[in-house]
Amino acid sequence: MNKFICFFLGSFLLASLARSQETNIQTHTIYLNFLQIKEEMNYGLVFKGPGLGDAYTDSYQNKKRIFTYEGRFNISVPMTREILAMSFNVVPLKLDYLFRTGAEGKVCVGPYLITEYNYQAYPDLQSGYSFWLTHYSLGAAVTGWFPIKKSRIDLSLHTTLLGITSRQTEIEDPYFFDQSFGYAMQYVHQDFQFGSWDRYNETEFEVKWTPKETSRLAFAYSFEILYYSQFPTLTMINNTIKFIILPKKFRI
Repeated sequence: MNKFICFFLGSFLLASLARSQETNIQTHTIYLNFLQIKEEMNYGLVFKGPGLGDAYTDSYQNKKRIFTYEGRFNISVPMTREILAMSFNVVPLKLDYLFRTGAEGKVCVGPYLITEYNYQAYPDLQSGYSFWLTHYSLGAAVTGWFPIKKSRIDLSLHTTLLGITSRQTEIEDPYFFDQSFGYAMQYVHQDFQFGSWDRYNETEFEVKWTPKETSRLAFAYSFEILYYSQFPTLTMINNTIKFIILPKKFRI
């Protein structure tokens, strides 16, 4: 836990230093996703359904490194056998600190930090009982880009390496529950456990296309898989289409 606190403090220090970087790029993203959830406590049922999300990024770049902050919020409505569920995904903090490699600096590698909350409710199946997986993770990232005529393709891969997780362990009584905001915040922060790939992993691959040099809109597709291997096991797969609003002075 102390190592994570030190890393958080170091990350905020890096954020303040990043203000002196040469280039600042801010983007706003609206995205549509299709979520699949397999929750062990739901008798092996797989819930599938669409969702809508919003994200903001703030990136500082120079010839040697890229520092990027991202925050996002998503609501999905998966179903199975006419059973409705609600799924919330909140990422208040995702920080990439990447170093350019190669002669042209088109490939970047480095660490990233993410705090993520996944919160589900299955009112038709489990009354008002809440399900969640929270993780604070340190991972590795690699990105790269290349031109195609006047357009640009960006590729990125993020995968967690280690971190701490919070997860419900059992349903004590599904008919007595509290859905207030205060109790939800208490749930998603309780009983943190340290682990690596032996406990959980989240991996995301993204392809982004910017049509031309002066584009105000870019498009991306991402595939994300999150698994938790301890009891109760959880697997979440997300396919996402993103519409990225670029700044007026952006150049590829």
